[in-house]
Amino acid sequence: MALTNDHRATGSERGERRLRVIFRLRVREGAEDRFLSAYKQIRHQVARVDGYLGDQLCQSTTDVGDWVITSEWESAEHFQRWESGSDHRELAAPLMRCVTSRESRRYHVRLATVAGQRADVDQLLVGGDS
Repeated sequence: MALTNDHRATGSERGERRLRVIFRLRVREGAEDRFLSAYKQIRHQVARVDGYLGDQLCQSTTDVGDWVITSEWESAEHFQRWESGSDHRELAAPLMRCVTSRESRRYHVRLATVAGQRADVDQLLVGGDS
């Protein structure tokens, strides 16, 4: 596995990859403010979870009931450990009471581009995969 001079591998050298979780939700009509309030109440607790790197809460520009939460984790293992724990369901319960449907997808982060940087410092591998 070759690395260019502008890149360095961290967890990637050990076969680990960051995980991006995309959680799409349909928020019940009229429950948008309650949903947003519930999210604000739990986000700092989630931020303390081992392996958690950050998240974004997004609302559709054309459909007020269509929301997406994207989160990034050091690895799939970190996310799975948190998701399978009792804290996860407890924290998510206030959000889920506002939701009529949900869909979750998980993706390994292969490349990342950061404005003002020539290359991503953690993710870019050139010449092969583990």
